Formats: sequence, C-alpha cells, structure tokens
Amino acid sequence: MADNHEEDRDDTVNNQITGHVEGNVVQAGHIGVVNFGSKVPVAMAGLPGEVGFTDREAERAALAALLDPATQGQPTVATITGLAGVGKTALATRVAHEAVAAGWFPGGVLVIDLLGYGPDGTVSANAALLAMLVGLGVERPPAGQAERAILYRSLLSELAGQGRRVLVLADNVLDSAQVEALRPGSPAHRMLTTSRDNLPVPGARRVELGVLRDADAVGLVAQALETALPGDTRVADEPREAIRLAQLCEGLPLALRIATYWLTDQPGQRIGRLARTVGAATNRLDPLHYNDSIAVGAAFDTSYRQLPAALSRLFRLLSLHPGSHIGPGAIAALADVPEPEAQRLAERLCRAHLIEPSIVPDNYRFHDLVRFHARKCCENEEQPADRAEAVNRLLAYYRAATTAVGTHLYSRTPAEQRSWLFAGRGDALAWLEGERPNLIPVVSLSARTGLDNLTSEVVSALHPFFELRNHPDEWITLAKFGLAAALRLGDRTAEAQSLTALGLAHQELRWFAEARDFHGRVLAICRHTGDRLGLAKALHNFGGVGYQLGRFEEAEAAWEESLAIATEQEDRYLISRSLNNLAFLAAEQRRHDVAEARYRQALICAHELGDPQAEGGVLTNLGAVLQQTGRAAEAVELHRQALELLLQSGDRLRAGRALHNMALAYQELGQWGDALACHLRALPLRREVGDRHGEGLTLTQLGRIHARQGRRKEALASQRRALAAFVQTGATAEADEVRGLIDELS
Repeated sequence: MADNHEEDRDDTVNNQITGHVEGNVVQAGHIGVVNFGSKVPVAMAGLPGEVGFTDREAERAALAALLDPATQGQPTVATITGLAGVGKTALATRVAHEAVAAGWFPGGVLVIDLLGYGPDGTVSANAALLAMLVGLGVERPPAGQAERAILYRSLLSELAGQGRRVLVLADNVLDSAQVEALRPGSPAHRMLTTSRDNLPVPGARRVELGVLRDADAVGLVAQALETALPGDTRVADEPREAIRLAQLCEGLPLALRIATYWLTDQPGQRIGRLARTVGAATNRLDPLHYNDSIAVGAAFDTSYRQLPAALSRLFRLLSLHPGSHIGPGAIAALADVPEPEAQRLAERLCRAHLIEPSIVPDNYRFHDLVRFHARKCCENEEQPADRAEAVNRLLAYYRAATTAVGTHLYSRTPAEQRSWLFAGRGDALAWLEGERPNLIPVVSLSARTGLDNLTSEVVSALHPFFELRNHPDEWITLAKFGLAAALRLGDRTAEAQSLTALGLAHQELRWFAEARDFHGRVLAICRHTGDRLGLAKALHNFGGVGYQLGRFEEAEAAWEESLAIATEQEDRYLISRSLNNLAFLAAEQRRHDVAEARYRQALICAHELGDPQAEGGVLTNLGAVLQQTGRAAEAVELHRQALELLLQSGDRLRAGRALHNMALAYQELGQWGDALACHLRALPLRREVGDRHGEGLTLTQLGRIHARQGRRKEALASQRRALAAFVQTGATAEADEVRGLIDELS
C-alpha cells in the first residue's frame, strides 16, 4: 500500500509542476523553482508574494544570522513551528525575500509546499524529491527514493562548488522524513521549513512563533486596511475597539486577517461593531471565517485530524477543564490514564501546538480559540455520558488533591496522617498557589453539576490555605459556593465552616460589621449543636472583630470564654491563640506586664505544639510589647525569629507584619537603613496576599523614612499610595493622618 501511495503522489506532483518556462524561471503550482542557467535570474518563481506582516523582529534576526553567509558556525536548517494560523509561512517568506534581496543566495531559491495538513494527504519524501529534480531540469529522474536523493544532493553540491548558494524553503512539513529527504548535503546551502509540529530534526535551529502582542496585532490590521483601502482611518479613529478586536482574535494572524477582510468588504462598518459581533458569539470561531474559503476553525481542524486516536480524545476532553491551565494530575483524571501517560500525551499535543506550556511549571494551557475548537469537537464526538464521567473524575481529583493539601497545612495533623500526594508543606502550598486561578471555575463547575458534598468538602479543605495566603475576594466567592451547598445538604458543621470563612475574609477587607454578623451566626450554630470546640473557635473570631470595631469589653469577654472552653477541652492550640489575643488587648490598654506574661504563656503552648505559624505570630506580638517598653533591640531579635518561622510555615500575611514590626523597632533604634530594607521587603509580601491595609501602613513608614532622608519626591509618592490604600479599605483615621503628612510635604 505504501508504494502505491507514493506513486499516486508522484503523479500528482508531476501534474502540478507541468507548466511553462519563461526565461530561466520554471512556473509551478505547489513547487516553485529558480532554474540555474548561466545567469542568475531576477524573478523568483514559487516564492510567494508577501501579505500583511508585522513584528517578529527577534525571530527574523535569528533566521537572518543563520542565512547570512558571513556568519560562521550556524546550523544549515531552521524549523519555524507554531499554532495553525500563527504566521509561520509569512515569516519564512519574509526572511527568504530579505535574504535574496541581500544577495545571499546567488544560486536561487527552491520552494515547495508539502501539504502536510491538507485534506488529501501530504506529499511523500519521494514525491518531493521528484518535484525538485524535475524543477532542477532533470528530464528522467530515477524511480527510487535513494537514487533521487543522491542525484538531488549531487546537483546542489555542484552548485555549491560554483559558489551558488541555494535556499530550500519547505512549507507545511508533516514529519522529519520530509526534511531529511530535502536537506542539502553541502554546508554552503540553507533550508527553511515550517511545521505545526516540533519535529525532531537533528542539528536544526528551532524558531517557535507565539501569537502577536496587542500593539503588533493592531498594527497588522491597520497595515492591511491601508493596503486595501488607502486612507482608511478606522484603526486610528477607534483605538480601543481595535485593541479589543485584536484581543478577541487572540493575536492570531489568521484570525486578524479574516477580520480585516470583513472590514475591507464593508468600508462603512466600524471596528467596534465587528468586535461586538465576535465577542457576543457563543463560539468565537463562528464569525472568524470568510466566504467559506478561509476559516480559523478549518485551520485548527486540519491539525486535529492528523492526531492519533488517543491524542484526539485527550484534546477533546481537555476542553472540559474550566480553568486557565491544567496540570498532569487533572489531565490524568480527565483521560482516565496514569499520570506518566497523561504527561506523555500532553507533551505530544504540545509538540503539535494544540496546547502550550503554561507559566505554571509542568502545566499546559489552550490558546483560547483552540479551546473553542476543542470544545466543539468534544460536543460533536464525545457521548454526553462520557463527558459527564470525565467531569466527575476531574472534580474527584480536585477533592482528593485539596484534601491532601489540607493535611499538610493544618498544623495539628499528625505526621503519619499527612498525604503522600505531596512531598511536604512547601510542595502542597506550591501546588495550590499554582491552582489558584482554577479554584473558582472548578468549584463553580462542581456546584453546577449538583455535587454538593464535593463542593462543600473542597471549600472546607481550602480554609487553611486562605488563612495563610489571604486573597479575601477569592475566599469570599468560594465560601459562598460552600455555604449554598451546605444549606442544601442541611449540614450545620459545613455551614459553620463556610460562615467562618466569610467572616475572616470580610475582616481582611476591613468590612467589620459584615464580619461580625457572619461570626455571630457561627456562634448561634455552635451553641445550638453543642459543638464546644467549634464554639471556642467562633468566640475567638467574634472577639477579634469586636476588637476591630472598638468593642473592647465584648472582645475580652469572648476571648476569656474561648480560653475557658479551650482549657476545658485541653486544646493547646486554642489556648495559645486565646492567650495571644488577650495579651494583645492588654498591650493596647498599656497593661504591658499582663501582656508580656500572657504572650510568654502562649509562646510555650505554641512551641510545645511544634506549630511555626502560631509561634511566629506570638513572637512578633511579644516583640511589639518589648518595643513599647523600651527594649527595641530585644524586639528586633524576636521579630527576626518570628519572620523565620512564618516564612517556614508559608504564612506570607503574618510574615509581612513581622517585617513591618521589625522595621519599626529599627526606627526606634535609629537604624534607618535597616528599617528601610525591612519595609521594602515587606511591601511585595503585603501586595502578594492582598493586604491593602498593611500595604498602606508600610507605605506610610516608607514615606516617613524618605522624608527624613531628604527624598521629598519619593516620600510624597509613598504617602499618596498609602492614602489610596487606606481610602480603599475604609481606614479613616489612618487616611486622615496620611493627608496631614502629605500637606506637610507639599
């Protein structure tokens, strides 16, 4: 069968290259050949004329260095790879034109389209060699591939000996066998190839193309409109709409070209209207076609249809993942294969440029337009029951993984009960931080699927992560999903957990009245169900928000009751936290001896528990008390110990606070350089966890230090940013103080 197939393709290529000769130029269909007569031809048959082209300066420079005869030690072959429609042929054509204009290839250019992704099958290596030999003037080429290859390389070697360098341009290559067959033997010649796959071509320079940046994508549209309709000013007239259109086309040159065709056909149509049409489409691929002759979806489909069954199935199933990227565990769950097999399949899809690496290590993502195509294929080719089973496997994976993370983050989990899925606390935190953008889409999918138990369990498992890393807006969204699921299930324990999460997240946003209401509801549930430990935790949180509202007696009563229940239940973790809070209140009331004594009691409990997060929190609070009593040098050391423990636990929120406290102690000691360094280190931590109020406090102190050191401009900038943070968080007193500082500086 293979031999018959090759003979069929030979006939096809013979038909394609039959043409007429004009001077030294052979005109051809899918192969263009510059003939090598006694004179170097001026025209170049087969090298396509250029269409819209923009950017790619780095890639063009890399390829030019490879083609330039003055550059030594370069590979002889370059492979240009990327997603369908990303502009591989356009780049190869531009580079070839520039190389010819520079006089680098006096022997001419051979161009062949190998039809690697066409519906009728690719051109075989043997057929491609036949086409090249006929184009080079061989009247009776040999029949066998080996003989053709020998003759092809001999002719090119002859030209190299005459100083006539040749450029071979092979477009739409499907496999490395085609490249090896057409690869010139002489190092004098060069070869450019384009392919949608990362082909294993030995010794080749690979140039991978991504989509265009917004500015370059808009430039391509403007250039195309100006070429078609001189004087067209729509891009200049609607700059924001042009950017929006470029973003909807995902920076894909093919999609942008189709959009410009529509705009060219309708000179009166505004760009904003076309952008709204594309953006409103259920499947954004639908409007990205032109007269049934060119379509983004069709380009993707030609790549998809080349995939083996296992890869095409995975491509379809990956579209069921609702998040921005997907890791090997989730891939394995969707495909129902072991994780190493999932990783191998994903790598093959990546080499085919149907998915791409994510910024999250070992994860992958879809180009958005490819996702639309994958989703359509999934809807058309996967049975509803199979899709539902894949989604259930995916959600079960997230339940197992988030529960496993919780065993590492929840400080009281015995070592023997911590999940083997993660190597340790750091590994678990890194996985969940990487999955953060996926959490809301995954939990939303779980809720839509009606899996209330699963939704509730996932949200509960995420509680310790958000206590460590803050992100209050995301926490609120997830907790609301958990609360709705718990209410449908009638699960009072899960309801209390979600309400607690809502209370803590609202506290971080300084929405204290709402937080008090949530914690009050938890108190009522725990008193009703008789959950003593739950009641102690709820009192702990209720007292915290009472303190923040200035209800100090209410806060002290709640914390004293929490301490009593924790002592009764012999829960040393809660004892430590309650003592810590009571000490904090005593310090605020300037009862420093009481505060120090209680902090030291809390510190003993936390240390006995082996809980670095709790111990670090107590240490930095104790340091603040020592600082208030004139022992700033001792305070610095406690803050340093606290910082080390908090970073070890992964608690970036409290680590930022420890750095801030350490900086204040340095300021007390007059060590302004050390103070500045601590504040500058605290600032990105506070931003990372979304601690806007803490960010404002740090910026205020930075402004004070800048002003003290005579940097008025930097001081003003810091105080203005601090004011914005305080206004956003409703911190009225702090905002008024900063306004006074700004007036002084002004």
